[in-house]
Amino acid sequence: MPLLQARIADIWAILADCVAELAVVRVDYHAFKLKVILTDGSSLRINEQYRQGMLEQYAYYWLNPDGQLRVGWDNAPHHRDLNTFPHHRHVGSQENRVPSAESAPAEILVTIRHSLPE
Repeated sequence: MPLLQARIADIWAILADCVAELAVVRVDYHAFKLKVILTDGSSLRINEQYRQGMLEQYAYYWLNPDGQLRVGWDNAPHHRDLNTFPHHRHVGSQENRVPSAESAPAEILVTIRHSLPE
């Protein structure tokens, strides 16, 4: 659990000034899910899973205030045609899959942070 607590603290460190609410949806020995409401009304759904202390799978889905997908990042190994496999983004819809310049959760968080209004 200390690893997961540290990860949640890392997420908070990057997003703290733009978080209106953070809810822990689930935490167990090897995974966690968070729902973060941002100050612009959008939300971020975070899911990280670990194996032997290493990040195995992630999904970060950023939604508009009305629940529509802005961008979702994940590393599920099912889009082998993308040159950033397994890292990819879903932009605007699950069906619109594109390569991802971001391949680590911290990069995703920084991208979101920089996209929010000051």
